[in-house]
Amino acid sequence: MQSRVKLHARRSKVLAGIAAAGTLAATAVLAAGPAATASSVPTAKLLPPTVHPPTFQDAKLFGLRNALYKALQGKSLKGVDTWMVVNILATYWVAGKQGDLEASKELGLTPHFEGPPQGQLSTQVSEYDTLSATGATGIFTSVIDPVSEGAILNKAEAKGIDVVAIDSPVPPNDAKTFVYIGTPNITAGQAAGEAMRKALPHGGEVAILTGSLTATNALQRIQGFKEALKGSNIKIVTVQNDAGSAATAATNADTVIASNPKLAGIWGVYSYDGPAAAVAVKAKGDIGKIKVISDDTEPGTITGLENGSVVASIVQQPYMQGYLGVYVTAAMKVLGQAETAKIVKPYETDGFISTGVGTLTKANLPADNAYNRTIGAG
Repeated sequence: MQSRVKLHARRSKVLAGIAAAGTLAATAVLAAGPAATASSVPTAKLLPPTVHPPTFQDAKLFGLRNALYKALQGKSLKGVDTWMVVNILATYWVAGKQGDLEASKELGLTPHFEGPPQGQLSTQVSEYDTLSATGATGIFTSVIDPVSEGAILNKAEAKGIDVVAIDSPVPPNDAKTFVYIGTPNITAGQAAGEAMRKALPHGGEVAILTGSLTATNALQRIQGFKEALKGSNIKIVTVQNDAGSAATAATNADTVIASNPKLAGIWGVYSYDGPAAAVAVKAKGDIGKIKVISDDTEPGTITGLENGSVVASIVQQPYMQGYLGVYVTAAMKVLGQAETAKIVKPYETDGFISTGVGTLTKANLPADNAYNRTIGAG
């Protein structure tokens, strides 16, 4: 299944080359000055709307990339040192790391990617401390706990380090971040809730598995999920927190099934939670009896969609979070926050850079597979 992950990352990489007419080419152009022709930019056909829906807002996202690229053309990027710091080294971030790598390559920068292996808060705090002390110019990060980590982020910002939130927004009362690049998480939770309603038209008891009860993205998704269930006969009977541990998620999945004989559904909030639920459901022979809604496209989720243990998965674009994180933090260092804000604002949705939401099911999985085979053969 690792090949599947590589194909998804490769697809994201190729999509990053998609350009409208007039797109500027990469690394050498920044130093040399003249714009390249559109034909020199790698291109790929977008997925059909059933797989890669308009809610992903690709035109707006690549428009922002192109606007930042144009603004940086001819400028020196010497001294720019941006870092991607994620919340956990899960498979979900394979594509995000690839986005960081690709954007860094285009801008002639050295890519940096960090994150705690098991979502340990203390490890992420240590990483922020180290970057604040060693000359980083920008950090784009998925914050585990904005309440407890806000002070250290503000300290970094006060030292002149540009801070951008990705994946999980940081409330302004917790810390100052320039902008949020990522999923509209309430919308993602609503999509999961709508998928659960469709799977359980007559209602039933459901459990939630999550990797955090402090991260803003998790809280917002759970909020959206509950909102979508209003007026239905679906009842949430338990919310289990694995604190960033896939092993704990697997134990939690087994426990909620054993403890709730009337259980009709499980929603996995973090990328590994859905696969954990799918494995538990399949092992107990409950495919069809317990409906699993997952998030993201880990290999276990794809397998679950194929064998029926996963009904639907709510998908995001971590690639674009890494990719645009590099561009925005580089622009902030070179152009300044005020000028970067002017460039970014027209591409915002509701005050942030939305990377969108999609829903993957067994029905549109073949198209997704076919696209990945095409990319893999290229």
